[in-house]
Amino acid sequence: MKNKTVHYGRIGSDPSEEDSNLWLLCYSSMMTLLMVFFLILYALSYNAQIKLVDHILAKKLERFGEIILTANKIDVTFSQDIVFEKASPEVSNSFKGVLTDVSDYLKGNAGTVVISGHADSTPLIGGKYKDNWYLSAERGWSVASELINQGIDPKRLQIRGYGEFKPVASNETEAGRAKNRRIEMSIHKIKMGKAEKFIYYKTQGKENISRIAKKYLGDESYSERIRTLNPDKIDDHGTVLENTEILIPFEP
Repeated sequence: MKNKTVHYGRIGSDPSEEDSNLWLLCYSSMMTLLMVFFLILYALSYNAQIKLVDHILAKKLERFGEIILTANKIDVTFSQDIVFEKASPEVSNSFKGVLTDVSDYLKGNAGTVVISGHADSTPLIGGKYKDNWYLSAERGWSVASELINQGIDPKRLQIRGYGEFKPVASNETEAGRAKNRRIEMSIHKIKMGKAEKFIYYKTQGKENISRIAKKYLGDESYSERIRTLNPDKIDDHGTVLENTEILIPFEP
């Protein structure tokens, strides 16, 4: 049996003549593969650059606090003594330099920053603040204000005040209380929604949101805002589940 030779060419042409444009098909396929290859290289290079920037910031911050670096965010915990002037909620001049590094990083991405203030359990007697919730939220706000002064959009910042209710050490010793007085900053790489400013309130027994709104916000009408923030923790009569943490607006 004879081998059959097949010629590829233009319809209606001499089958012995090969199509002179076939090289274009090979060329276009090769260019497509090259384009995909360079796109992959660019993506790898871009991701490597982002990781490098993340590590540079983390390296700068670890001199002042404890760092946890993940794929989605950078968590850092600062001692109160590093962040604030002594006996003041104002950010210290030395810490403003740290926030400059943070603001420079934020100008290169669109992520959200969550700033959480924490206090020890020492009761406040007199002074400007009602209690440790307000003090911790105010300290978080002081850090956020400095970032705003350095050009960061306030809509990218969330401020939370936990008071003394999320301790990391015992409040029975001075060393433990010092650890509990802290600022936690979560630098997210994606936007998390609109900015918020609120405090966490831990109920004592079964409390009504109208009483909480009047006591802490000065007006019972804010009870509906509290209900909206905590839909699964308040019954139909406005009573908060016993010994439950709820959110209440800091400046509604």
